[in-house]
Amino acid sequence: MSRMNRLNKLNNNSSLNKELLATFKNFDPDIVVLGHADKIHNSTLQEFKSLKKDIKIIEWNVDNYYLDNTENKLSKRSNVIDAFFITNADESIKSCLNNNNSISFFPNIFDSSIERLKIFENHFFEYDIFYALSFGVGSGKIRSNKSDFDREVYLDFIKKNLPEIKTNFFGYKDIQPVWGAKFENEISKSPISLNLSRKPNLKYYSSDRISQYLGNGSCIFVDINSQLEDLFSIDEVIYFDSSDLNEFGKKIKYYVDNKDEAKKIAKKGWERGHKNYNEKIVTNYFLDVAINNKPSKDYSWPINQYFL
Repeated sequence: MSRMNRLNKLNNNSSLNKELLATFKNFDPDIVVLGHADKIHNSTLQEFKSLKKDIKIIEWNVDNYYLDNTENKLSKRSNVIDAFFITNADESIKSCLNNNNSISFFPNIFDSSIERLKIFENHFFEYDIFYALSFGVGSGKIRSNKSDFDREVYLDFIKKNLPEIKTNFFGYKDIQPVWGAKFENEISKSPISLNLSRKPNLKYYSSDRISQYLGNGSCIFVDINSQLEDLFSIDEVIYFDSSDLNEFGKKIKYYVDNKDEAKKIAKKGWERGHKNYNEKIVTNYFLDVAINNKPSKDYSWPINQYFL
């Protein structure tokens, strides 16, 4: 709505916020869920609370806590949010809290209506490895003023040291990013994908590639420094140490040469993700914490919830 109406850019999205307030009054909701909704003013959320005393307002975030101004954004929002949810689990994430609320880890969501492919069932592959840099969600093109050394170093290493590996990389070396149906078509051409996230490494943090790639049945490489072994075992994803490029290269070479083994790992990881971290289970967790302040039952991931 903000993008469709040019007036919103001129009036600090006041038109958008007025329409949202009108919608709130029409629907009289019990819960409001925000996701990276920076254009919604705190004053609008405070108005929600004044109109309905028992309203619950929660916010989810899938960014690295120390990148993209995430810590500051959450801090500014904290006094009107009842519970934050983020795909990070370090205790340091509680630094954003300044109210009687909480911040909790949640796993990246697997949704079978979106992650629809079963790449591990494919018998022919045009390439060996897939990876796509984006430089911002939906931007559609490489940003000439932006580089990504933390992740490109692995792509460069493969290109230089493993020239026999057939790579299908996007958002890299003037090859534009891919989105939507084209993304699905391209990822299905390789049995293996790289789940590379921006640093610094944070406990359990991964970009949502983990659900996009693994959720579509690709065998993924995951940095062991993300500590994701608590969510995915060594027979469900392939772990590598980002501090040892030679070891990384040897594992790439091994699984490219042993694609059937990679496909078995992919299937197990696909099953784990869709069974334990699907959209229904994670949404239920959001509601459970929002209503009860703490989880009222056991979930299939370690509960890392922090209070002020």
